[in-house]
Amino acid sequence: MSVVPMQKVRFVIHQDDVDAALTIIQHAGAFEIQEPEESVDTVESEFPHAQLLPRVQHAVAFLDQYAPEVGLWQKLREGSFTELSESEIQNRLDNIDVIASVVADLEDLQVEFADKNEITRTLEEAQQVLTEWKALPLALAELKTASSITWLLKSKQRDTDLKKDLSAALEDSAPVIITEISGAQVAVTFYNDETTEAAIREVVKSLDCDVVTLPQGKEAPDVELVAVEEELAKARGEQALLHDQAEHFAITHLKNLHIVGEILTWQRDRFSTIESAAATKSTAVFVGWLNQNKRTEIEAQFKTKEIAAVCTDAEVSEGEEPPVEIENSNLMQPFEVVTRLYGMPGYRDLDPTVFLAGFFFLFFGLSLTDVGYGVFLMTVSVIILTLFKVPPVVKTFAKLLMFMGLASALVGLLFGGYLGIDPEVLPDSLKAIQMFDPIGDPLPVFYLALGLGVFQVMVGMVLKIYSEARNKRLLEGVLDQGPWLIMFCLGILYLATTTGYSAFLTLDQIVNLIYVGIALIVLASGRKGDTVLQKAQSAALSLYDSIGYFSDILSYSRLLALGLATTALAFAVNLIAEIVSGSVPYLGPVLAIVVLIIGHLFTLAVNTLGAFIHSARLQFVEFFGKFISGTGRQFNPLSRTEKYVTVKKE
Repeated sequence: MSVVPMQKVRFVIHQDDVDAALTIIQHAGAFEIQEPEESVDTVESEFPHAQLLPRVQHAVAFLDQYAPEVGLWQKLREGSFTELSESEIQNRLDNIDVIASVVADLEDLQVEFADKNEITRTLEEAQQVLTEWKALPLALAELKTASSITWLLKSKQRDTDLKKDLSAALEDSAPVIITEISGAQVAVTFYNDETTEAAIREVVKSLDCDVVTLPQGKEAPDVELVAVEEELAKARGEQALLHDQAEHFAITHLKNLHIVGEILTWQRDRFSTIESAAATKSTAVFVGWLNQNKRTEIEAQFKTKEIAAVCTDAEVSEGEEPPVEIENSNLMQPFEVVTRLYGMPGYRDLDPTVFLAGFFFLFFGLSLTDVGYGVFLMTVSVIILTLFKVPPVVKTFAKLLMFMGLASALVGLLFGGYLGIDPEVLPDSLKAIQMFDPIGDPLPVFYLALGLGVFQVMVGMVLKIYSEARNKRLLEGVLDQGPWLIMFCLGILYLATTTGYSAFLTLDQIVNLIYVGIALIVLASGRKGDTVLQKAQSAALSLYDSIGYFSDILSYSRLLALGLATTALAFAVNLIAEIVSGSVPYLGPVLAIVVLIIGHLFTLAVNTLGAFIHSARLQFVEFFGKFISGTGRQFNPLSRTEKYVTVKKE
């Protein structure tokens, strides 16, 4: 429920135990290793499967295209990853020779595929050429002899009499024999000498013709074509057999190859990390940032597995900032999605997740304001969490979706939002729950949005004071935020007195206190600056902050606009469906149902996206800026990517 405490530490590990120790560290995902600042001796290490891993990855890429088609529902139900214990992972590594054998067989299959593909390509080209020549009643052996050559010419223009044009062009040239195959295709036979060939080539070029490639063979083109087609059919049959073998490999081995490939990737990452370690005669030294909460666990595992390693504190360089990671309870953890979209807070800042959760929940509900849409979102979330096997990150977002749906449903009850249905036709029990009418009377919703804005801005100020106190700057926090908090309280009291909700003070007394508040703001801000002129300037500019606060509060009016948009669009969909139902004979009710389903799904998608974006924006701009000084560097520890493998506890 806070920014994770980080320690800069030094792991000193005996060289015989480096991989075992790094395996524990990698599994914990709690240590970010730094590159040595100076040139030092490094540990000599060689990834034992440096040759096998790329072969496995290549085999996976090859088999992925032959994997059997799996329906979306089945894919979601079965998931793309496998749960394995540490002992099962080690067993895969111990039996790596089996995988190497499978990969070798696959490589042989790929070579056969390449050979057959080349043969098929060559035969297809021959088939295409012979198809062009098959109408010529000459043996291929006669097409090019010592005395004559025959060319097949094909005009690029469709509507042409190529024989006529060619005869006219060659009338004064060397004697030729022209055989017409079609209007745009002719065969030309001429003497086999360079002069004649050059002359005919010039004519062919001027007539915009192509010379069809001379096919291989001796028999007539139609005879050769039959032979080529038979060979092509045979080659394609052999290709089909190889395709079947590849599909069998995919069904039998692809999943295991995915798993082993990821396990080997973990091992490769460990060995590449070893390269950044400083070396002594018998030890490897790793320096970096450690999640303090995991230190005891890591050291205990070292002891349990009898690994010769020790963890000591390391010196933090001047100006060096720790990386940032956040942890929250299971209830708050889904809202980390919002925080991480913004970026990590500074290491000395508060983790805003627990503070934004309630506001984001409420603001999203005010933006969607519909019971039906909320129930739909919750239903989708429950389906994902209970029926589908999805990665942890998807589960986290599904939990957030559950909260978003619940917020929309609860606020929808108060706003009378039921898929755009007119509140007047609702049962009396539902009417009794409704407190706001955003369409008929939007002003109360507007005041509610602004009131929530004032409250969140004030909470941000209080959190800033608390954050400064944690960093031993309580006085600065109070002087910077205290006067403005007083001004906000006085403003609220002024409105309450004006509207008759409070008689604690008279308006004149409140106005006098406001003058005192302004003076406090000026005096508190005037402490900043080295010279009298700078202090005066700082004091004067401090009042300009009031415009920023006013602008921040007005930003919350977007909650009214989004709520109105949801209600109006839902009502419009119902109206269109009603018109369609009454205007189209017989099919009207069916079309109306289609309009309702498509229209409400579209409205739900658009407004859910808008509600999420704008609710998050209010946190990022109007709230976080009040107490977060800046973003920190994301913690990037040595860890395991779990795309195909999820490690389970034994």
